[in-house]
Amino acid sequence: MLQIGVSMTQSIIQGSSQETTREYSFTPSWLSERWLRQGTSILILYLLLQAELGLAWDRNWHDLVGRDRFWIPPHILLYTGVGGAGLVALIVIFIETLRYARKHDGVDDTSTIPVLGYFHAPLGFVLLGFGALTDLLAAPLDNYWHELYGLDVTLWSPFHIMGTLGGVILGLGAIYMISSEAAYERQKGAASWRILGLSGPEWCAIILLAALIEIALPSLTAFTPANIGTFTLLTYPIPLTMAGVSMLIAIVQLTRKPGAATLMVCVLFLESLGTQSFVPWAIWTTIDRLGFTFRYPGVTPVFNVSIVCMPLVFLLGAIAIDVTAYRQWADKPIDKRTSLKRISLLGLIAAIPTVFLPPLIVDFFRLFPSIGFPRDVLLMLQPSWSDIFPVLLLILIVGPVFAHVGSAFGDIWHLSKQ
Repeated sequence: MLQIGVSMTQSIIQGSSQETTREYSFTPSWLSERWLRQGTSILILYLLLQAELGLAWDRNWHDLVGRDRFWIPPHILLYTGVGGAGLVALIVIFIETLRYARKHDGVDDTSTIPVLGYFHAPLGFVLLGFGALTDLLAAPLDNYWHELYGLDVTLWSPFHIMGTLGGVILGLGAIYMISSEAAYERQKGAASWRILGLSGPEWCAIILLAALIEIALPSLTAFTPANIGTFTLLTYPIPLTMAGVSMLIAIVQLTRKPGAATLMVCVLFLESLGTQSFVPWAIWTTIDRLGFTFRYPGVTPVFNVSIVCMPLVFLLGAIAIDVTAYRQWADKPIDKRTSLKRISLLGLIAAIPTVFLPPLIVDFFRLFPSIGFPRDVLLMLQPSWSDIFPVLLLILIVGPVFAHVGSAFGDIWHLSKQ
């Protein structure tokens, strides 16, 4: 096992040395196109991470403080991130349309798609723009819903679902945007700068896909158990499996690098740690400065150690995926036909811990009374064995299905240059 770990590390450091590379003459116009897309991609990635931080802050604000106005601090952080990303995407679409009309090198039908019969732009920026528009339209409608029906913190109100759909489109657009630049970077071969064998766009893809998994972590309390007949069906493992399994396999397929899945779990831990450190501080700071009060006496924000440790749920699956990728791809050229095998088995290995580990993590930290827990976490994660088995049977189906979904999208993102 140690030898496999050492070999995997060597594989990551060597990067794309086994990939088929071609010689390109990079014209100034083509290079300027790469600078435009990569520069705006990094800016959009920052804005989306800001929006995700605002979303986490907003969830806790609604639970602890309420929602007496629209322009609360977390909404400002959230919607400036979404609106900023959408605005940058719109600017890129206009610039790319002009470049397409002037036949700039690198801007043609192979690297852009037509939009509304007139515009031409990269697929990722187009999807991202529509996702941002969906979210920004959902915001005033959701505010009107609250004015009509009062405070609700559930995910399942109509315009929360609309906003979630917009967020999914945003995420897909950002992945297409970044993965296309990763594909162009692979054309450069040894000319590309790399860290641990991964190019800049590939690192951006890892950060983004880890952020998409992080969004699913609060399902521990947002997805309440469903009572079906005489038994209770736990639902939190379902979104954890859908997000975790698909993204772990997708990142290895996208990069074709053994070790990428485990790296992504490490990045997920850092993102989760940063979010859970920021949110309690932000709530206490704004409460003191703006004169708000908490909804319930004695219920205040705490550092959610259970969410910080949730990346452990995906560690076993990530290692299994990386070991499988290394054994399959070691000393073999990686081309367009290369893809991971044993996808269904990997999906099972990655999915099963989402059922068993969250309650064990909470029970472990329950042994330390000095560690604060959000009240809803303690109430939700006390399942009995009779609750475990029904959802386990469901997860044994969901895991392999979303493993194949992640594999398919990872293959698409590896090849896509639009």
